[in-house]
Amino acid sequence: MRHAQAVSRSAALLLLFTVVACVGAMPPPPELRVTSPQRGMIQGGAGQITVTGTTQPGPDGAAVIKVTVNKVPAKLAADGSFTAIVDVPAGATLLETIAFSDAGGSATDARAVHAGELRPVGTNIDRAVTASLSADAFARLSAAAGPILKATNFSTLLAPLQPMANLGDSIANLKLSISRLTLGDAKITLTPVDGGLEFSAQLDGLSVGANAAYGGTLVPDGATAVSVTADRITIAGTLVVTPSGTAGFTTKITSPTVRTTALKLQASGLAGQVLDLLNTNLSSTIQSVTTRAAERALEPLINAALGALAGPQRIDVLGKRLDLQASPSAITFSREGALVTMNVQAKIAGSETSPGYIFTPNGTPTMNVGNGIQLGLADDLINELLAEVHALGLLDLHLEQNFGLFDTADIKLSLPPMVSANHGDSTMRLVLGDMIATLSNKGKQVISAAVNAEVDLEIERGTQAQEIALQFGKVHVFLNVLGDPADPEAVGGEDISGAAAAGIGLQLDSLSQFLITVPVPSVAGVSLDSLALRADSGYVLVSGKVH
Repeated sequence: MRHAQAVSRSAALLLLFTVVACVGAMPPPPELRVTSPQRGMIQGGAGQITVTGTTQPGPDGAAVIKVTVNKVPAKLAADGSFTAIVDVPAGATLLETIAFSDAGGSATDARAVHAGELRPVGTNIDRAVTASLSADAFARLSAAAGPILKATNFSTLLAPLQPMANLGDSIANLKLSISRLTLGDAKITLTPVDGGLEFSAQLDGLSVGANAAYGGTLVPDGATAVSVTADRITIAGTLVVTPSGTAGFTTKITSPTVRTTALKLQASGLAGQVLDLLNTNLSSTIQSVTTRAAERALEPLINAALGALAGPQRIDVLGKRLDLQASPSAITFSREGALVTMNVQAKIAGSETSPGYIFTPNGTPTMNVGNGIQLGLADDLINELLAEVHALGLLDLHLEQNFGLFDTADIKLSLPPMVSANHGDSTMRLVLGDMIATLSNKGKQVISAAVNAEVDLEIERGTQAQEIALQFGKVHVFLNVLGDPADPEAVGGEDISGAAAAGIGLQLDSLSQFLITVPVPSVAGVSLDSLALRADSGYVLVSGKVH
């Protein structure tokens, strides 16, 4: 049981109601009945839809002179029947049918239709996420990279690579396994260029501990500890970043140039050919070790910056387990910055009963790679999650509250909520289509109504510096009374709208758990300012400047 008194978010919302068939409205509305399409319709594909119905004069006898559907004039026959053919794009559309009388009265019917390809929930969504980081963002990332590299536990990081050096031949050979690698200081520079990141590192106070296992036909088998120090090592090259499935990204430094200053070896128990072998290869070995160490250490840094969603994750959503698995599909670099796209699979436990979600073909969002950080979420990803929530009935409500003439409201969604990111004005709205509200008093049904709503989406800062949040703005609500009230004289639009507002407030409060924290490319030292939100080619596009 859920109670509207617990809702705080609804108090901050501006709800704009259009109440249909209100008793006592002036001038009197004509009678209006839409016979097709039925409420909660899902149409297999975008295109056109035929809206039919009937209309008759209202109580004042004023003739009906015009009927429109989404501002498209309908063909109105002498008997009051009408037909209109309107365009229905892929996604969620509210059909607003209005009948006008010659006395200035009007009646409105609002109902929702979903159009497009129905796909099973949990399927992979190609290019579900697209993100870009500017050269300035990488400059900020570079400043954060040095301290991160210095604090890295290289022993754990390099363990899978041991032994890191195999020197010599059958006569005399040496295997070098790194047990410890520490740095006094580290300074990193990452500059985007065509094909990757121009990389340079200055590593001061290098200290390496290793185990040397040796043998050969002329050398008795043995092992001893060795240590290597250097005042400074500089590495330069191109860091190539490659998508690696759910693991995120792998990094490799190509054509590295390594220079060492004051390189020293300390080894006890080594003599003759084995010591000569180690001394001869010491410089190249340390170059290889530090290069591979840098590659491994930069990998999680790059994944934190570019792959905020990468890998399998389990998230609690409305008390249900959400399994989220993302993998980068492509990454490109230029001198302006980097652009990455990711595929995503998302499934809420128990949502197998869902008939699916409406897939809408998306284009390629326009992203200014050279300007701050941008994140694009395909509306398909959000709508798939909303379809799963709908299948679980998590947004259906039973409210017990004093609504004046009612003490109970039951609200059931006929269709999943949908985010539409294709409006010509570059704004985004959440469409709640054909919610059926049944209002009762002391266990007896008084009235039922169809509720349709469009909710503006806005952008705010999240709870942390690297997070942003989608919030709800104005709520445009349409109410249609279904059937005849038990007491027509007693029931008014304000009575119904109060219950509808409470229900919508609770539903938006629940939906915010999906939209509240948008994962953005982020890493220590990089945060966003001047946030902006817009729709572009089927994506919810968020952008911000780095500081």
